[in-house]
Amino acid sequence: MPNGLLLTPGSPGHRSASKSDSSAGTACQPNSLEDVPESNPSTVFPISHSLSSELHPCCLLTMYLDLMSDHIVILGGGFAGWYAARALAPRLRSGHRITLIDRVDHMLYTPMLTEVAGGNVPPSSIAVPMKGLPSRVKVLRAEITAVDVPAKAVTLVDGQVIEATHLVFALGSTTSYHGIAGAQENSLPLKTLDHATETLSRVDSLVAQAAACDDPARRRELLTVVVAGGGYTGVETIAAVGEHLSRKAKAAGIASEDVNAILLEPSTRLMHETPESLARYSQTLLEKTGVRVMLNTGVKSVTADAITLSNGEQIKAGLLLWDTGIEPSPLLKTTSLPLGKHHGVIVDACFQVQGLKNVWALGDCAEIPQQDGKTYAPTAQNATREGVHLAQNISAVLRGDRPQPFRFTMLGQLALLSHRKAVAEILGFKIQGVLAWPLWWIIYLAKLPYTRGQVDVLKALAS
Repeated sequence: MPNGLLLTPGSPGHRSASKSDSSAGTACQPNSLEDVPESNPSTVFPISHSLSSELHPCCLLTMYLDLMSDHIVILGGGFAGWYAARALAPRLRSGHRITLIDRVDHMLYTPMLTEVAGGNVPPSSIAVPMKGLPSRVKVLRAEITAVDVPAKAVTLVDGQVIEATHLVFALGSTTSYHGIAGAQENSLPLKTLDHATETLSRVDSLVAQAAACDDPARRRELLTVVVAGGGYTGVETIAAVGEHLSRKAKAAGIASEDVNAILLEPSTRLMHETPESLARYSQTLLEKTGVRVMLNTGVKSVTADAITLSNGEQIKAGLLLWDTGIEPSPLLKTTSLPLGKHHGVIVDACFQVQGLKNVWALGDCAEIPQQDGKTYAPTAQNATREGVHLAQNISAVLRGDRPQPFRFTMLGQLALLSHRKAVAEILGFKIQGVLAWPLWWIIYLAKLPYTRGQVDVLKALAS
């Protein structure tokens, strides 16, 4: 998920900075008469006399309460799923159950992921433990192998089947390679904590190899790092990784002329999400720090030996980092869910999946409509608010009320550059250079929902 200004309503220290209200607007209409929300099941499933005579009364009571209670199952523990679970827990009456399923035991705080790759903050500081969620949220660390959407049944890799009354898809996204030959096999994405730590390890290894290499041409190849994609994350990646590469090479006694950091962008400018003046400033600063920015240049193919560019040029590099975009979780294609042009789940403004009752989708894996006909961008800023708003909608449905449409206007964007500089656009105000750098850290540290992580990041910055 690309970085966005992460100010979360309902979290400690939040101040409303926008007139936009995510609960504004008219209620979403039910898909059919049968979709009118019900506060309680109207049918009690009977337990046979023979079975009841064999069970302890406490067991019978537990079975009865399970049948009568709603079970909200959230698939995915990224920003959208994590914030939805946290916001749901205090809103539901006792008896309702919440289960969150994810492959890992933490929520990854992606805004600082590039700083882990650059060796500036410790990996553990941005891995927000799932155990930090309210105690009534049951967390299952498991791989999902199949989802029966109409039945709201989720099959895990061990064969266990989890049944839900409300099923929430918050599966996130994966790296998109756009069908470019050899890209996936010969590059490293930056989507997980393992990717970030591997990037850091690979750079350190390349410097060590280069220091022991007597061949000047081979040494330059080893010390060439290429980032494909000039969006926010790509710019932050080349800034952090390039600076770490230069710092390690200097410590190893390697000449700066042998270090080569390259940023590839197929369009005419960097960071289309930000004002052009800030994009130009970012490019100028990167170039001053030794980064070669190549606009109007994409990747045609990749092999183990070289990167072939769209202009025919070939680059031999020690490391290619891939950040040319994302696509929704591939698990969606194995389900009966309706998918849009970007392969995300088609939902209405309340996050309800078209034609399905009590099935919801949000975050990177959903195509959530805005009032102008576009869909919300897959950013942390949007996902956190979508999670909180989904919690409000599900609790409304359980009360017998109608869900409300999601309405939100981006507050701004920030990008961290090298040499303690950054760029930011917040509520229309543009900030660049040394003033934007502490602003970036203040905002993202304040919104890191992990006190120990905040302390560890502050220690790393102070060292």
